[in-house]
Amino acid sequence: MKRRYTTLLLTLFCLPAVPLVAQPSIGGGTCSSATLSGAYEFLLSGRQVTATGTTTKLFQAVGTANFDGLSKIVLTITANTVSSSQSFGTPLVYAGTYSMQSNCIGSISITTGDTASFTLESYNSGKTFAVIGSDSNFAYNGSGTLLPATCPTTLTGIHEFSGTGSTLSGATVTGVLDVAGVLAFDGQGNVTANWTQVSNLVTATVTAAGTYTVGATCAASATLTDSSSNKYAVSLVIDSTSPAFALAVTSPQLLFDGSGAATQVAVTPGCSASMLTGTYEINLSGRLAPAGVTTKLLSSDGSAVFDGQSKVTIALTAESLNGSPAFGTALVYTGTYSVQPNCQGAINLTAGDTAAFATVAYAIDATTMQAKAFTLVGTDATYAYSGGGTVQPAVCAVSTLSGEWLFSGTGNSLSGSSTSGILDLAGVLQFDGQGNVTGTWTQASNTTTAAVTVTGTYSVNAVCQGTIALTDTSNNKYSGGTTVFGAAGNNFELVMADAQLIFTGAGRAAFVNPGQAVDNGASFLADSTPAGSVFSIFGSDLATAVGQPTIVPLPTKVLTTQVTVNGELAPLFYVQGTQINAQMPEDIKPGVATVIVTNGTSSSNAVAVMVPATGTPGIAVYGDNRAVVINQDGSLNSATSPAKVGDTLVAYFTGGGPVNAAGPLVSGARTPIGYSPLSASYTMTLGGVAATTVNYIGLTPGSIGLYQANFVVPQVTAGDHPLVITISGQASNNPLVAISK
Repeated sequence: MKRRYTTLLLTLFCLPAVPLVAQPSIGGGTCSSATLSGAYEFLLSGRQVTATGTTTKLFQAVGTANFDGLSKIVLTITANTVSSSQSFGTPLVYAGTYSMQSNCIGSISITTGDTASFTLESYNSGKTFAVIGSDSNFAYNGSGTLLPATCPTTLTGIHEFSGTGSTLSGATVTGVLDVAGVLAFDGQGNVTANWTQVSNLVTATVTAAGTYTVGATCAASATLTDSSSNKYAVSLVIDSTSPAFALAVTSPQLLFDGSGAATQVAVTPGCSASMLTGTYEINLSGRLAPAGVTTKLLSSDGSAVFDGQSKVTIALTAESLNGSPAFGTALVYTGTYSVQPNCQGAINLTAGDTAAFATVAYAIDATTMQAKAFTLVGTDATYAYSGGGTVQPAVCAVSTLSGEWLFSGTGNSLSGSSTSGILDLAGVLQFDGQGNVTGTWTQASNTTTAAVTVTGTYSVNAVCQGTIALTDTSNNKYSGGTTVFGAAGNNFELVMADAQLIFTGAGRAAFVNPGQAVDNGASFLADSTPAGSVFSIFGSDLATAVGQPTIVPLPTKVLTTQVTVNGELAPLFYVQGTQINAQMPEDIKPGVATVIVTNGTSSSNAVAVMVPATGTPGIAVYGDNRAVVINQDGSLNSATSPAKVGDTLVAYFTGGGPVNAAGPLVSGARTPIGYSPLSASYTMTLGGVAATTVNYIGLTPGSIGLYQANFVVPQVTAGDHPLVITISGQASNNPLVAISK
């Protein structure tokens, strides 16, 4: 027998009201000094460059940044410097104050150990930050990531790393340096290294071995000796248990800093070409800097498509300085690639350009065995290159870039056809999701800083690439390209230029991509609401008060709030200032869709969501991750009201996807009385044990957007067991069901 639970979604999501503010916003959030709190891994690079582009001083350091959540900061770092002489492994402690505005942009003022000021930006909900700034000696850029609660006690396995730096002759910088390779740790204090380094147009391969130690505060160090008896000192700070880390490497002949991450593949069977497969965002930077003076530049961004076997196609939009500036040039390269078992590989371009790159695949997904990212260095006849790529979302739209995004970048200031200095930028871009953008940034060139305010337009196409055009208050015009990357679309690459500058940067959602704030109404997972199911929108100023209609069909306007999906009004279950519960219209087609909230006469940013074609179930939850399940006696399953093996239970969920409907399905109206079973294949497990008897799974008759599964409890032990519903291969969340003896 089927059970009806028509008031479920009206009672699960009732929250207190918030006062009205004029502009509704989907996603987003508000920063304060408390957003940055605790210990962070910290990587800091500094340079002094003359007006002719000659680098005269270098500073590279790794360590920790401790924010107290109020106003005080302490930087504890190990620094490598080149000025009048080389100085490696110098411990430094800087202290001062910091502040953070509501838009996640702030400042740091160092007053002890040095006198320096930085522009500070926080992103990823305060888990990471970036800085640019200067003191009397250097122009700085840096970044930090929150340290894990428990630091690893050792490092094991293969880890990719990449970095940028300089080659040295005593205290003189002789050229720029780009590095990519792997570090293999045995878990017992021994490490081997293989990397490719490119300086100007010279490529060299380094093989080294040595020992390493891991400290109690996520700090590690290693000493390496290569086959030519050159010795290298390596400093690392581990910023995740994956693990990932920041590193700085020095020898009398070079210094560089960068980052590394576990490849997440066991040594056996290791990597192969099949792990680089599909479409990746790629950024590619090229330089030529004989004697350390930059004479040629290329900054580009686009896509790299690997076929999983041996062929690669790279499509780029490039900004370059090679005799004269050239902006917005479209480039297409094709060639072959290979990947060795240790995840190092090679890319050889033979059409569009002749170029050779060393590459490393990493962040291998344990289920799909796809590398989520890669890094590379190499050369052609003109440039020394560095770059990398990350998997992209399945599909994008203009509304994929929406809301507030922090960005930072590095590049060069220009004077005609020459570089006039090093450039670092950090700021914020505000996208409306419909092609309009405003922004502010701070840029530092050598030791001079300036504030820039811009407005403009942007585009993003279905393959997650786009353009951006900005004009500042001095009527300087900037143009470039952008590519969204990461499975959740939380990041983008940005390449821009005008007559005065050229730079490459990365943008990060201050919290999450606002499209990720439109979720399945039960599991609260993004991109998991098929047509007809219940979804939730999170944000600010979404409604003037709490509104919960009691009429059916559900209205499409509650108080002054409306929601559109691709321009179609959505039925509303519940509205309040920070959350809306609505039904995805029954006729919305699968694919990327645009959601907008209107509160009175004000509209929110437009956000992109993926409407799946098949079920993406989310089991309704209450309390401490308890599944909304009705016992055989009609009671709500709980620790004090458990079920027994052999009982027939009813679990409620949303996001079930297509059904064989008992009658017409109308948005906002009750589901027809009668059976409307799923049309796709499904499975159910309780505590990992298959529920082989499922009497019914489909829409709940008389409800709106609600599904149910009537199943018999399989042979499991007494206790709490996770319930999982899988439809067309898509697994639900796993809330608990209580079972007694």
